[in-house]
Amino acid sequence: SFFRFCYWISEMAETFSLTEDRYNQGTFMGRFRKMLDIVDPTTLLQRNAEVLHAAAVLQQFKDGTLPPGTSVEQLWRYRKLKESAVHPDTGELIPRPCRMAGYVPYNGPVCVGAVMSQSVPWILFWHWVNQSQNAMVNYFNRNASSPITTSTLAMSYCAAVGSAVAVAFGLATTIKRALPPSKATLVLRWVSLPASMIASCANCFIMRRSELTSGITVVDSEGRELGKSQAAARKAMKEMLLSRAALQPPVFGLPALVMSLPVMVRVNHANPKLGLAISTISLLLGFEFGLPATIALFPQKGTIPVASLEPEFQNFKDKSGKPISLVSYNKGL
Repeated sequence: SFFRFCYWISEMAETFSLTEDRYNQGTFMGRFRKMLDIVDPTTLLQRNAEVLHAAAVLQQFKDGTLPPGTSVEQLWRYRKLKESAVHPDTGELIPRPCRMAGYVPYNGPVCVGAVMSQSVPWILFWHWVNQSQNAMVNYFNRNASSPITTSTLAMSYCAAVGSAVAVAFGLATTIKRALPPSKATLVLRWVSLPASMIASCANCFIMRRSELTSGITVVDSEGRELGKSQAAARKAMKEMLLSRAALQPPVFGLPALVMSLPVMVRVNHANPKLGLAISTISLLLGFEFGLPATIALFPQKGTIPVASLEPEFQNFKDKSGKPISLVSYNKGL
């Protein structure tokens, strides 16, 4: 299967760690495999009691009191389950619809509604629901160690909803006026793509724009914090925006492309229910693999040459007295 293939070609750690990644994050496939674990919807089937049990076993491992008989593979499964459901800063359980693993099963049907809508009111409704759901995911997965103010959250939500609705409304009304109904129906399927690209980027930018002025923490190869850099923040922001924009074509572009094929136009006309099923499957497949693939485009732990940073970072040296030439930062998801 595809998942076994990913396991086979990914470099996996032979021993368990609470802090180190299981897969080599220096390669795209290693990052992709990590993200497949994070968005795995099967973790949603586990009860809260099982999540708390997994967390308890991991705490035993940390304390050195792990009972004998627990395998390395079990420990990785426990870590995967805990990290999929428990907020890393607060330790609280994240509601299932707001977990990264719940993105596809809960947000997928909303995206199908946006793609399949053929009237302006329904297009606007589904984009409002989509961005509202995205706002909830952002809130429950926020960095609680650096709290985001309520005003920033509200501004991000309004910008995402406003931009998505404005673009969708503008394109939909223009298409309906410019094209005959038969052609307008096909073209309307593409409205969700630019609307979602603009909205997702606006959401990301507003949520993290404060970092552009305050900077983000950069560390050396030994994990020593050197300070906060605006240059690193700009690089991280670009990577985030590219990832957010790149996610939209697999989710909104693929089903629109599939349903625009002549054979699918005939199928949808003859059997609308079958057309809906095909559109749903293509969107969910695009979502399931597009989400981890686009997040994996850039390492979560990014690097930047010291020469590209501000003057105050130019004279740092490592423990051996050699000038530091490369630092790293946390890009985030």
